[in-house]
Amino acid sequence: MSLVIATFGDGLQRELPSCLPILVDRMGNEITRLTAVKAFAVIANSPLRIDLSCVLDHVVSELTAFLRKANRALRQATLGTLNSLVVTYGSQIGSSSYETILAELSTLISDGDLHMAALALELCCTIMVDRRSVKNVGLAVKQKVLPEALTLIRSALLQGQALQALQKFFAALVQSANISFETLLNSLISTAKPSQSGGLSKQALFSIAQCVAVLCLAAGDQKCASTIEMLKGILNDDSSTNSAKQHMALLCLGEIGRRKDLSSHIQIENIVIESFQSPFEEIKSAASYALGNIAVGNLSKYLPFILDQIDNQQKKQYLLLHSLKEVIARQSVDHTGESELQDSNIVKILALLFNHCESEEEGVRNVVAECLGKIALIEPNKLIPALKERTTSPAANTRATVAIAIKYSIIERTGKIDAILYSEISTFLMLIKDSDRVILLEIIPTSLLTNVHKERCEDDNCILSFALCSMCDVQLSLR
Repeated sequence: MSLVIATFGDGLQRELPSCLPILVDRMGNEITRLTAVKAFAVIANSPLRIDLSCVLDHVVSELTAFLRKANRALRQATLGTLNSLVVTYGSQIGSSSYETILAELSTLISDGDLHMAALALELCCTIMVDRRSVKNVGLAVKQKVLPEALTLIRSALLQGQALQALQKFFAALVQSANISFETLLNSLISTAKPSQSGGLSKQALFSIAQCVAVLCLAAGDQKCASTIEMLKGILNDDSSTNSAKQHMALLCLGEIGRRKDLSSHIQIENIVIESFQSPFEEIKSAASYALGNIAVGNLSKYLPFILDQIDNQQKKQYLLLHSLKEVIARQSVDHTGESELQDSNIVKILALLFNHCESEEEGVRNVVAECLGKIALIEPNKLIPALKERTTSPAANTRATVAIAIKYSIIERTGKIDAILYSEISTFLMLIKDSDRVILLEIIPTSLLTNVHKERCEDDNCILSFALCSMCDVQLSLR
């Protein structure tokens, strides 16, 4: 019935007042409730903009009440339908209805159900964009939704769709002009402060930094520039002993730099690299992350700087390689698309990485291998033959690095590397015969070794056979 109305509603104007109330009645029946909710979503999404004025208030009221129900599928469908109704009929919904909806949404924003939290935040964004001029709506968001959002952002579980929805929420909030940029920025940075129960998780700090970055970009160039200068000031302040504050400043600079070219901020790369001298490991790691992401925003300026520093700063090499890894990883996230790395840059990067394959430091070799594996996703035609050639290297460390690199190039999603790697995979798997024990351990995934040990299988041949067959995606029983 909803499909008939959505498709032919413009020719059924006289029938709608008698037909729509029947659909509303079905929302009161537990058996037909969920389907009726989805039916109104179909109608709301119709390009015909069906006239729902005779039932709209009743429908919105019923849907708002459904947000309190225990039935998860019903709440999920309700959030989607409300979103569609606000997009199409937002101007016809009263401000008091919006206040009630926002109050109910605030109860759904938690890490207990991240998918539901994401849908609730998306609906909040839709309401703010559609009704940004309504004072009551802005007040309800500030008093009801914002505190829950600031609690959610501290969660170690926050990721994926929920994190993206939270970022859009803060962007919509500052653009709605109901809350000042300075207030929101201070609120976000304040959430990063350690509480009495201890510091925040690494994931929570990254979530806060990402939201700060999105907030700055949404507020405009002037606000963004002033924030960057403020963050630089924190790093330049020699008297500052607050490592948590410096840690957050570095993460924020990295996230902003990934999204925006920061080359207009003079010497920002040198200010960041100074933090490599910090006595705190988390500060050095954050500085490495920040430098790599700032480079993503302007590869032509900052990538040569990183490559030069890797060659000339032996003591900082490990951290600089992590910065390079960030650059490469950002290019290979969507490995089906085109990379922004130019051929000349890739040649320089490969020459540098292969030079460090024989490093005596295991940490350096591991980062080099991860970089090679990520580049293989971008340029498999260049990398796979180069890696294959080095499987016969006389240096055991080089062969081990190749084994690790292949591990990082094998991912779940299909990509252009698959066809090239398929024809060469046997060469890499034959490293399982290598006389060097380190290479043997690299070619066998740690998780497989763990599973084998759980079965108390101590025979090396059994371990090797199981690992080899598993890597070839053959289903075997350990028995």
